[in-house]
Amino acid sequence: MSIRKIAPIAFLVVLVGIAAYLLIKERVTSEEARIRALIVDIERAVEKKKLSKCLGVVADNYTDNFGQESKAKLEKRLHELFQMARKIDVTVEDVSIDIRGDEADIAMTVIASAELYYLGHFSLNNEVEHTRFELLARKDHGHWKVVRATGVDTYK
Repeated sequence: MSIRKIAPIAFLVVLVGIAAYLLIKERVTSEEARIRALIVDIERAVEKKKLSKCLGVVADNYTDNFGQESKAKLEKRLHELFQMARKIDVTVEDVSIDIRGDEADIAMTVIASAELYYLGHFSLNNEVEHTRFELLARKDHGHWKVVRATGVDTYK
């Protein structure tokens, strides 16, 4: 086969490859943007003590390594915290996201404090050695849901 016959085929293959790359990159970028927006929404929901909004991103089969090993227990604990807190401040920093199809590993540093009605000021960062959380999220009917959370496991 001559170079003149191969060149258009090679060009077409390269073009398809570039188009596929751009489509995949756009999908990943938009999914990452959706996850980052979700993190901001959760920050706001916690600060406004919106329990249903917080639980809306938690999978039914949720587990963690800090005492709320089910969605029901997490709901109970968040409800108690929201009742005890006059004000909650949350800041998320150093977010990293690794998307693999319908799963995503999310890592973030959380700075959190609350003004509690009976106990005064409480800072998560004063109570634990680190506040780096790692989350596993899965897509569920087009929406990202947190399936597992780890972190905050070493108290000072």
